[in-house]
Amino acid sequence: MQRYLDKIQIALRHFKEWTLVHVPREQNSEADALANLGSSTEEEDLLPGAIVQLFKSMVEEDHAEINSTSLTWDWRNKYIDYLKDGKLPADPKESRALRTKAAQFSLDEDGTLYRRTFNAPLAVCLGPGDIDYILREIHEGTYGNHSSADSLVRKVIRAGCYWDSMEKDIRGFVQKCDKCQRFASMIH
Repeated sequence: MQRYLDKIQIALRHFKEWTLVHVPREQNSEADALANLGSSTEEEDLLPGAIVQLFKSMVEEDHAEINSTSLTWDWRNKYIDYLKDGKLPADPKESRALRTKAAQFSLDEDGTLYRRTFNAPLAVCLGPGDIDYILREIHEGTYGNHSSADSLVRKVIRAGCYWDSMEKDIRGFVQKCDKCQRFASMIH
């Protein structure tokens, strides 16, 4: 706790004016519940749909701690629930579509979802938190050459990654890339 206090005091020197307000636990029930959930959850107890976000600690540079746990529903959960427990939606059309699409997926013992690709190895199904990092690494990374959207889709699949809205997300990512837009062909 002393190291945290020292870091805060160093950071406060950069501000001209600051105010410290203490909020009692009774008035801040959401933060208290979130802190209790994060500290009481073991890694084995997490559901496949639980997303645990790790943030770097301000106290130590090499230390990572669980800052928040949020149970969010992403595109992978319906396939995981079906492959693990056989749960189907109530709507017959949705359940038939899920059974058809689920034939392309397989589930690991660890709860990791993989998608079978044509003429390639199994692709790890990524959640919303991993997509941006993978796209930046492949598009702008050490060996990245700011390729076009179609080429980037193939590179992501060759890297062994997959997510539901992959082509749409990659097109949007390439369109937002500043370097790609600066050096693109001039259309007259």
